[in-house]
Amino acid sequence: MIRPFLSLCVPFIIFGLSPSARGTEISSAMVLIPPGEFTMGTPEGSDGFPDEHPERRVYLSGYLIDRFEVTNQAYAAFVHATGHRAPENSNRAATLWVNNQPLSGIEQHPVVNVSWTDADAYCRWVGKRLPTEAEWEKAARGTDGRRYPWGNEWDITMANSASFWAQRTIEFTSGADWDAFWLKGDGARLAKEKGIQGEVLTMPVDSFPHSVSPYGLFGIAGNAAEWVQDWYDPNYYRQALLSDPSGPSRGAIKAMRGGSWLKPAASLRTSDRDWGTIDSRPSGTGFRCAKDAL
Repeated sequence: MIRPFLSLCVPFIIFGLSPSARGTEISSAMVLIPPGEFTMGTPEGSDGFPDEHPERRVYLSGYLIDRFEVTNQAYAAFVHATGHRAPENSNRAATLWVNNQPLSGIEQHPVVNVSWTDADAYCRWVGKRLPTEAEWEKAARGTDGRRYPWGNEWDITMANSASFWAQRTIEFTSGADWDAFWLKGDGARLAKEKGIQGEVLTMPVDSFPHSVSPYGLFGIAGNAAEWVQDWYDPNYYRQALLSDPSGPSRGAIKAMRGGSWLKPAASLRTSDRDWGTIDSRPSGTGFRCAKDAL
């Protein structure tokens, strides 16, 4: 298996493409994840990537985690209250905010074009923090070691991803494959026809209620990728603590999880790891918050 290419391409949005849990309280809903062990990573010799090895049993204390990804609406409240910078794409034409407000109609979509430092600041402002990689993975896969939040079998209808838009399983084995789909092929056409600003294909955070995680989290695979607390180290699992691991003590890049609408099937697995520089504001990356259980 070859790790999918991490591109710096620009974002896209669509309405009404899947059932949605309308009326759900989005802004502050959290889920309690009880203390206990779960299976983290993938075993040597499996189809997982090398940075997911070895598979091991990890114990986590109880914690709370947001049921939904942080929305544009919630992030706008933070921007207005604190004067923090608004989300912005490096391509100004693809930026989804104008005058410190999200474009009309995307209020309940996940905020994207935020850096790790932006996400960290928001979570602190609401009295929370970013989840650790281990906390994120347990919330996504439960205690039965499942490959996807909904189970062990891949299904293109279960999450907002490149496969969902193409209506066939998409796997990128190189940057050239990514470019061929999103810049020149079916992905480019779909983005132009259906995307926000002809670019971004995010969806409301309460979409796909039939594929929530074992703990009831929405969008933990696809839609927006999610920053987590840890520094990223591809070899960290080999020496990580087996009880409440919090990641390396220092590093150069931060971990992210979950894949986004830009990503192929492999990136939506619960064990898949990704990364970005601390101040980058990727097109497809947002976040959700966590906090310790009382």
